[in-house]
Amino acid sequence: MDRTHNQGRDRYRLIIVRRNGSEILFSSNGFDWSLPCVEIHSNQRIAEQLTGKLYAERGLGAYCLFSLNPSRPEAQRERAKYAVMEALQDNDRAPAASRWLPIGGKGSRLVDPPEDNAAITDALQEMNTAIGPFARPGWLRELFEWSQTQIDPLGLRVTGAIRQLNASPAFSLIRLETTGPAIWFKATGEPNLHELSISLALARLFPEHVPEILGVHATWNGWLSKDASGTLLDDCEESFFWEKAARHLAALQLASVGKCTELLESSCKDLRLPRLVKLVDPFLARMADLMAAQAKQSPEPLATTSLTLLGERLKEACALLHELELPDTLGHVDCNPGNIVVSPTRCFFLDWAEGCVSHPFLTFEYLREHSRRRLREDHAAGKRMAAAYARPWESVVSPDTVVQAMAISPLVAVFLTAIVHPAWRSVDPLQDPGGAGYFRSLTRRMFREAAQLAEGRERCPS
Repeated sequence: MDRTHNQGRDRYRLIIVRRNGSEILFSSNGFDWSLPCVEIHSNQRIAEQLTGKLYAERGLGAYCLFSLNPSRPEAQRERAKYAVMEALQDNDRAPAASRWLPIGGKGSRLVDPPEDNAAITDALQEMNTAIGPFARPGWLRELFEWSQTQIDPLGLRVTGAIRQLNASPAFSLIRLETTGPAIWFKATGEPNLHELSISLALARLFPEHVPEILGVHATWNGWLSKDASGTLLDDCEESFFWEKAARHLAALQLASVGKCTELLESSCKDLRLPRLVKLVDPFLARMADLMAAQAKQSPEPLATTSLTLLGERLKEACALLHELELPDTLGHVDCNPGNIVVSPTRCFFLDWAEGCVSHPFLTFEYLREHSRRRLREDHAAGKRMAAAYARPWESVVSPDTVVQAMAISPLVAVFLTAIVHPAWRSVDPLQDPGGAGYFRSLTRRMFREAAQLAEGRERCPS
């Protein structure tokens, strides 16, 4: 249960258990039993909304275990959505017009609509054969106990209050309240197992820029960290905060100069320019196939000659960036305002599954792109943000070098977005038309960036 990008609202049927999964909550209309339901926004965090809505509407504290895909074809046709949850307390009274019933009891088999019965069966089977630690009832109590041992030296106690952001069998992101500052537990499964090792390396190398780690739960591939006090950049409309984030990003990257070997050994992706150049030809060959498979006439597919020209300009851009001799640094291919916390004195960078070693200015391009969308009413904000990022770099390279790197980076940054995950190699335009369209769209964006770069160089010959 992570962020979803669909629009509108979704109605979820909730399979809520307690007492180690031996009881389940049902609602009653006086004649039939049914699963409780809540409605949430499709484009916001699912787990956080479900727990909040359930408490607000029914006064029941619970946390999510996983979402469920119904096995019955009729439920799938109806696009039924189910979430499996566990009550925080075993002995609280049931909400009004609701009742806790033993699983498998007579009442729990008289559920309306009928497909809910199949969903309950599927949920119980998944809990009993849990493929990940967070699909199993009772894991939150274990987390409380383990977390307490980690914060005992700080003189803190967990209070039992939580804020759950993400939930799935192998992934978790949850905030635990304490008698002092809050703490966060995060755990990752495939394909992001490496985020733990990256996070540990960054906490050791750059403690000023990432949250302090308090403990590691190796069995769950999880870690406990201090709360990054401040405000998410995602919630900031003033350009001042974005300029501050850009300045601190430059400081973090400069601090990483000379540490690339350690970063790569910690599982950061190797996305240095020579590696990117080697991927230009195979990527564009694959894009030629996807362009040829495009069913719609608009937007017009890029011709083979255009893709050939794009390949030449991509290689030239990488070569030009390389010639500027800026050092490779820590990078973040998912550098977005939801991963940055700003405070009056510090700036924290979070969620390093997409951590990499690459040309520094490519990471800044991602942050700048987000600022354009968020601060579009402030036409000068982009220039101020670029100046804030450039200033620290001008202490180690010439201002002219910074200007040239900033002009070239947008094209290479889009290419990096396209090739960072291997899906471009295997996406099937028939089975996954949305995925194929995404890569075609990125390729058209590259072509536009390449044209703008060429025009700029013609206006300002060296």
